[in-house]
Amino acid sequence: MSICPQAIPVDARRRTRSLKALLAGLAISLAGRSPSGAQNHIDYKYELYTEDSDRILVHTHSALFDQKIAPAVMLRGSLVYDGISGATPTGAPPPAGSSAVPTTEIDDIRRAAALEPRFKLGRHTVAPQIAYSDEEDYKSLGLSLNYVVDFNKRNTTLNLGVAHNFDQVKGFHLGSRTERKETSDLLLGVSQVLTPSTLFNTTLTLGTANGYLSDPYKGFRFTGYPDPNALFPEKRPGHRTKQILSTTLTQFFEPIEASAEFTYRFYHDSHELFGHTLTFEWFQSIGRRVTVSPLIRYYRQSEAYFYRRSFDADPSDTENPPLVPIPRFYSADYRLSELQSWTCGVGLTVKLGEQFFLDAAYKRYAMRGLDDGTPQSSFAQAHVYTVGLRFHY
Repeated sequence: MSICPQAIPVDARRRTRSLKALLAGLAISLAGRSPSGAQNHIDYKYELYTEDSDRILVHTHSALFDQKIAPAVMLRGSLVYDGISGATPTGAPPPAGSSAVPTTEIDDIRRAAALEPRFKLGRHTVAPQIAYSDEEDYKSLGLSLNYVVDFNKRNTTLNLGVAHNFDQVKGFHLGSRTERKETSDLLLGVSQVLTPSTLFNTTLTLGTANGYLSDPYKGFRFTGYPDPNALFPEKRPGHRTKQILSTTLTQFFEPIEASAEFTYRFYHDSHELFGHTLTFEWFQSIGRRVTVSPLIRYYRQSEAYFYRRSFDADPSDTENPPLVPIPRFYSADYRLSELQSWTCGVGLTVKLGEQFFLDAAYKRYAMRGLDDGTPQSSFAQAHVYTVGLRFHY
């Protein structure tokens, strides 16, 4: 089981509604799997995400099954139920005499499901998928198709994937309105066996997003407006493109029954945001029934070109325009600032019998701003606890 969070930091609300992550995770995990040799199994996982100072609390329950329904056909399905409560930064700066940024209370429940048949045709595997997610202020329907082919005596695997999401967004700054958002992603991946104990994988993802791309819970301060406490809805571009390149080198150490994974991930989008992620994870077998997997991850990003904490103007005063024109796009969302984060954790897998496996993990996530103005109280520090059970039949 993975004990790593998303490389691009997001607040807990975005984490719980990320249907695209569910799509990508299920599709990419297809690479290298063979329906004819796979085992039927049912998984359950519980995760607790808790930020310091009781800011955000998320409980997540998820279940997944893999079922062979024909000699060359497997069916995979998943269910997710999670609840979020707490407070998230509004985008306003700290009040005078305080270092704590203002927050707004949030409370929501998400229900999500996905279904994916996988068809094995010789060296080829095809997997269409449909996924749906529903919560009070966000609904998403996702469709994807994944294709995997093995060649070079199964030493090389090519993975192609496409996905499209249809989303509906609600939220505080939208009032009673519902906005639409659509995203598309294209994935190309290659896995190559370099030596009997070395595996290399690289994946390129290209994506576009159109529609309402702002956060309806984030506000923006215009310091020239008469009310010093008023927040205006943030305004982000209605179109975004992204490019993600990820490479992983896996090295097996047979004499000590261990393996190491080194991963580098590069992210860039049309918001002029650059992100770099370095991950190292070690998997160590202890006896025949226990595997321990410590992990460390570092992430750093630049700021989006439209990120600013405030702007000195009064947007309601149309008769006296400011000397410096109001920017076309603006956001005070700390997640778009220059920042870094560290994740340290450890996972444990225990074989309880021939059919049962127990997974448990802990990770500590710490984010810090790198510019000179964004309040450090904006950035999340969190503990994440996970426990899961798998049953083979």
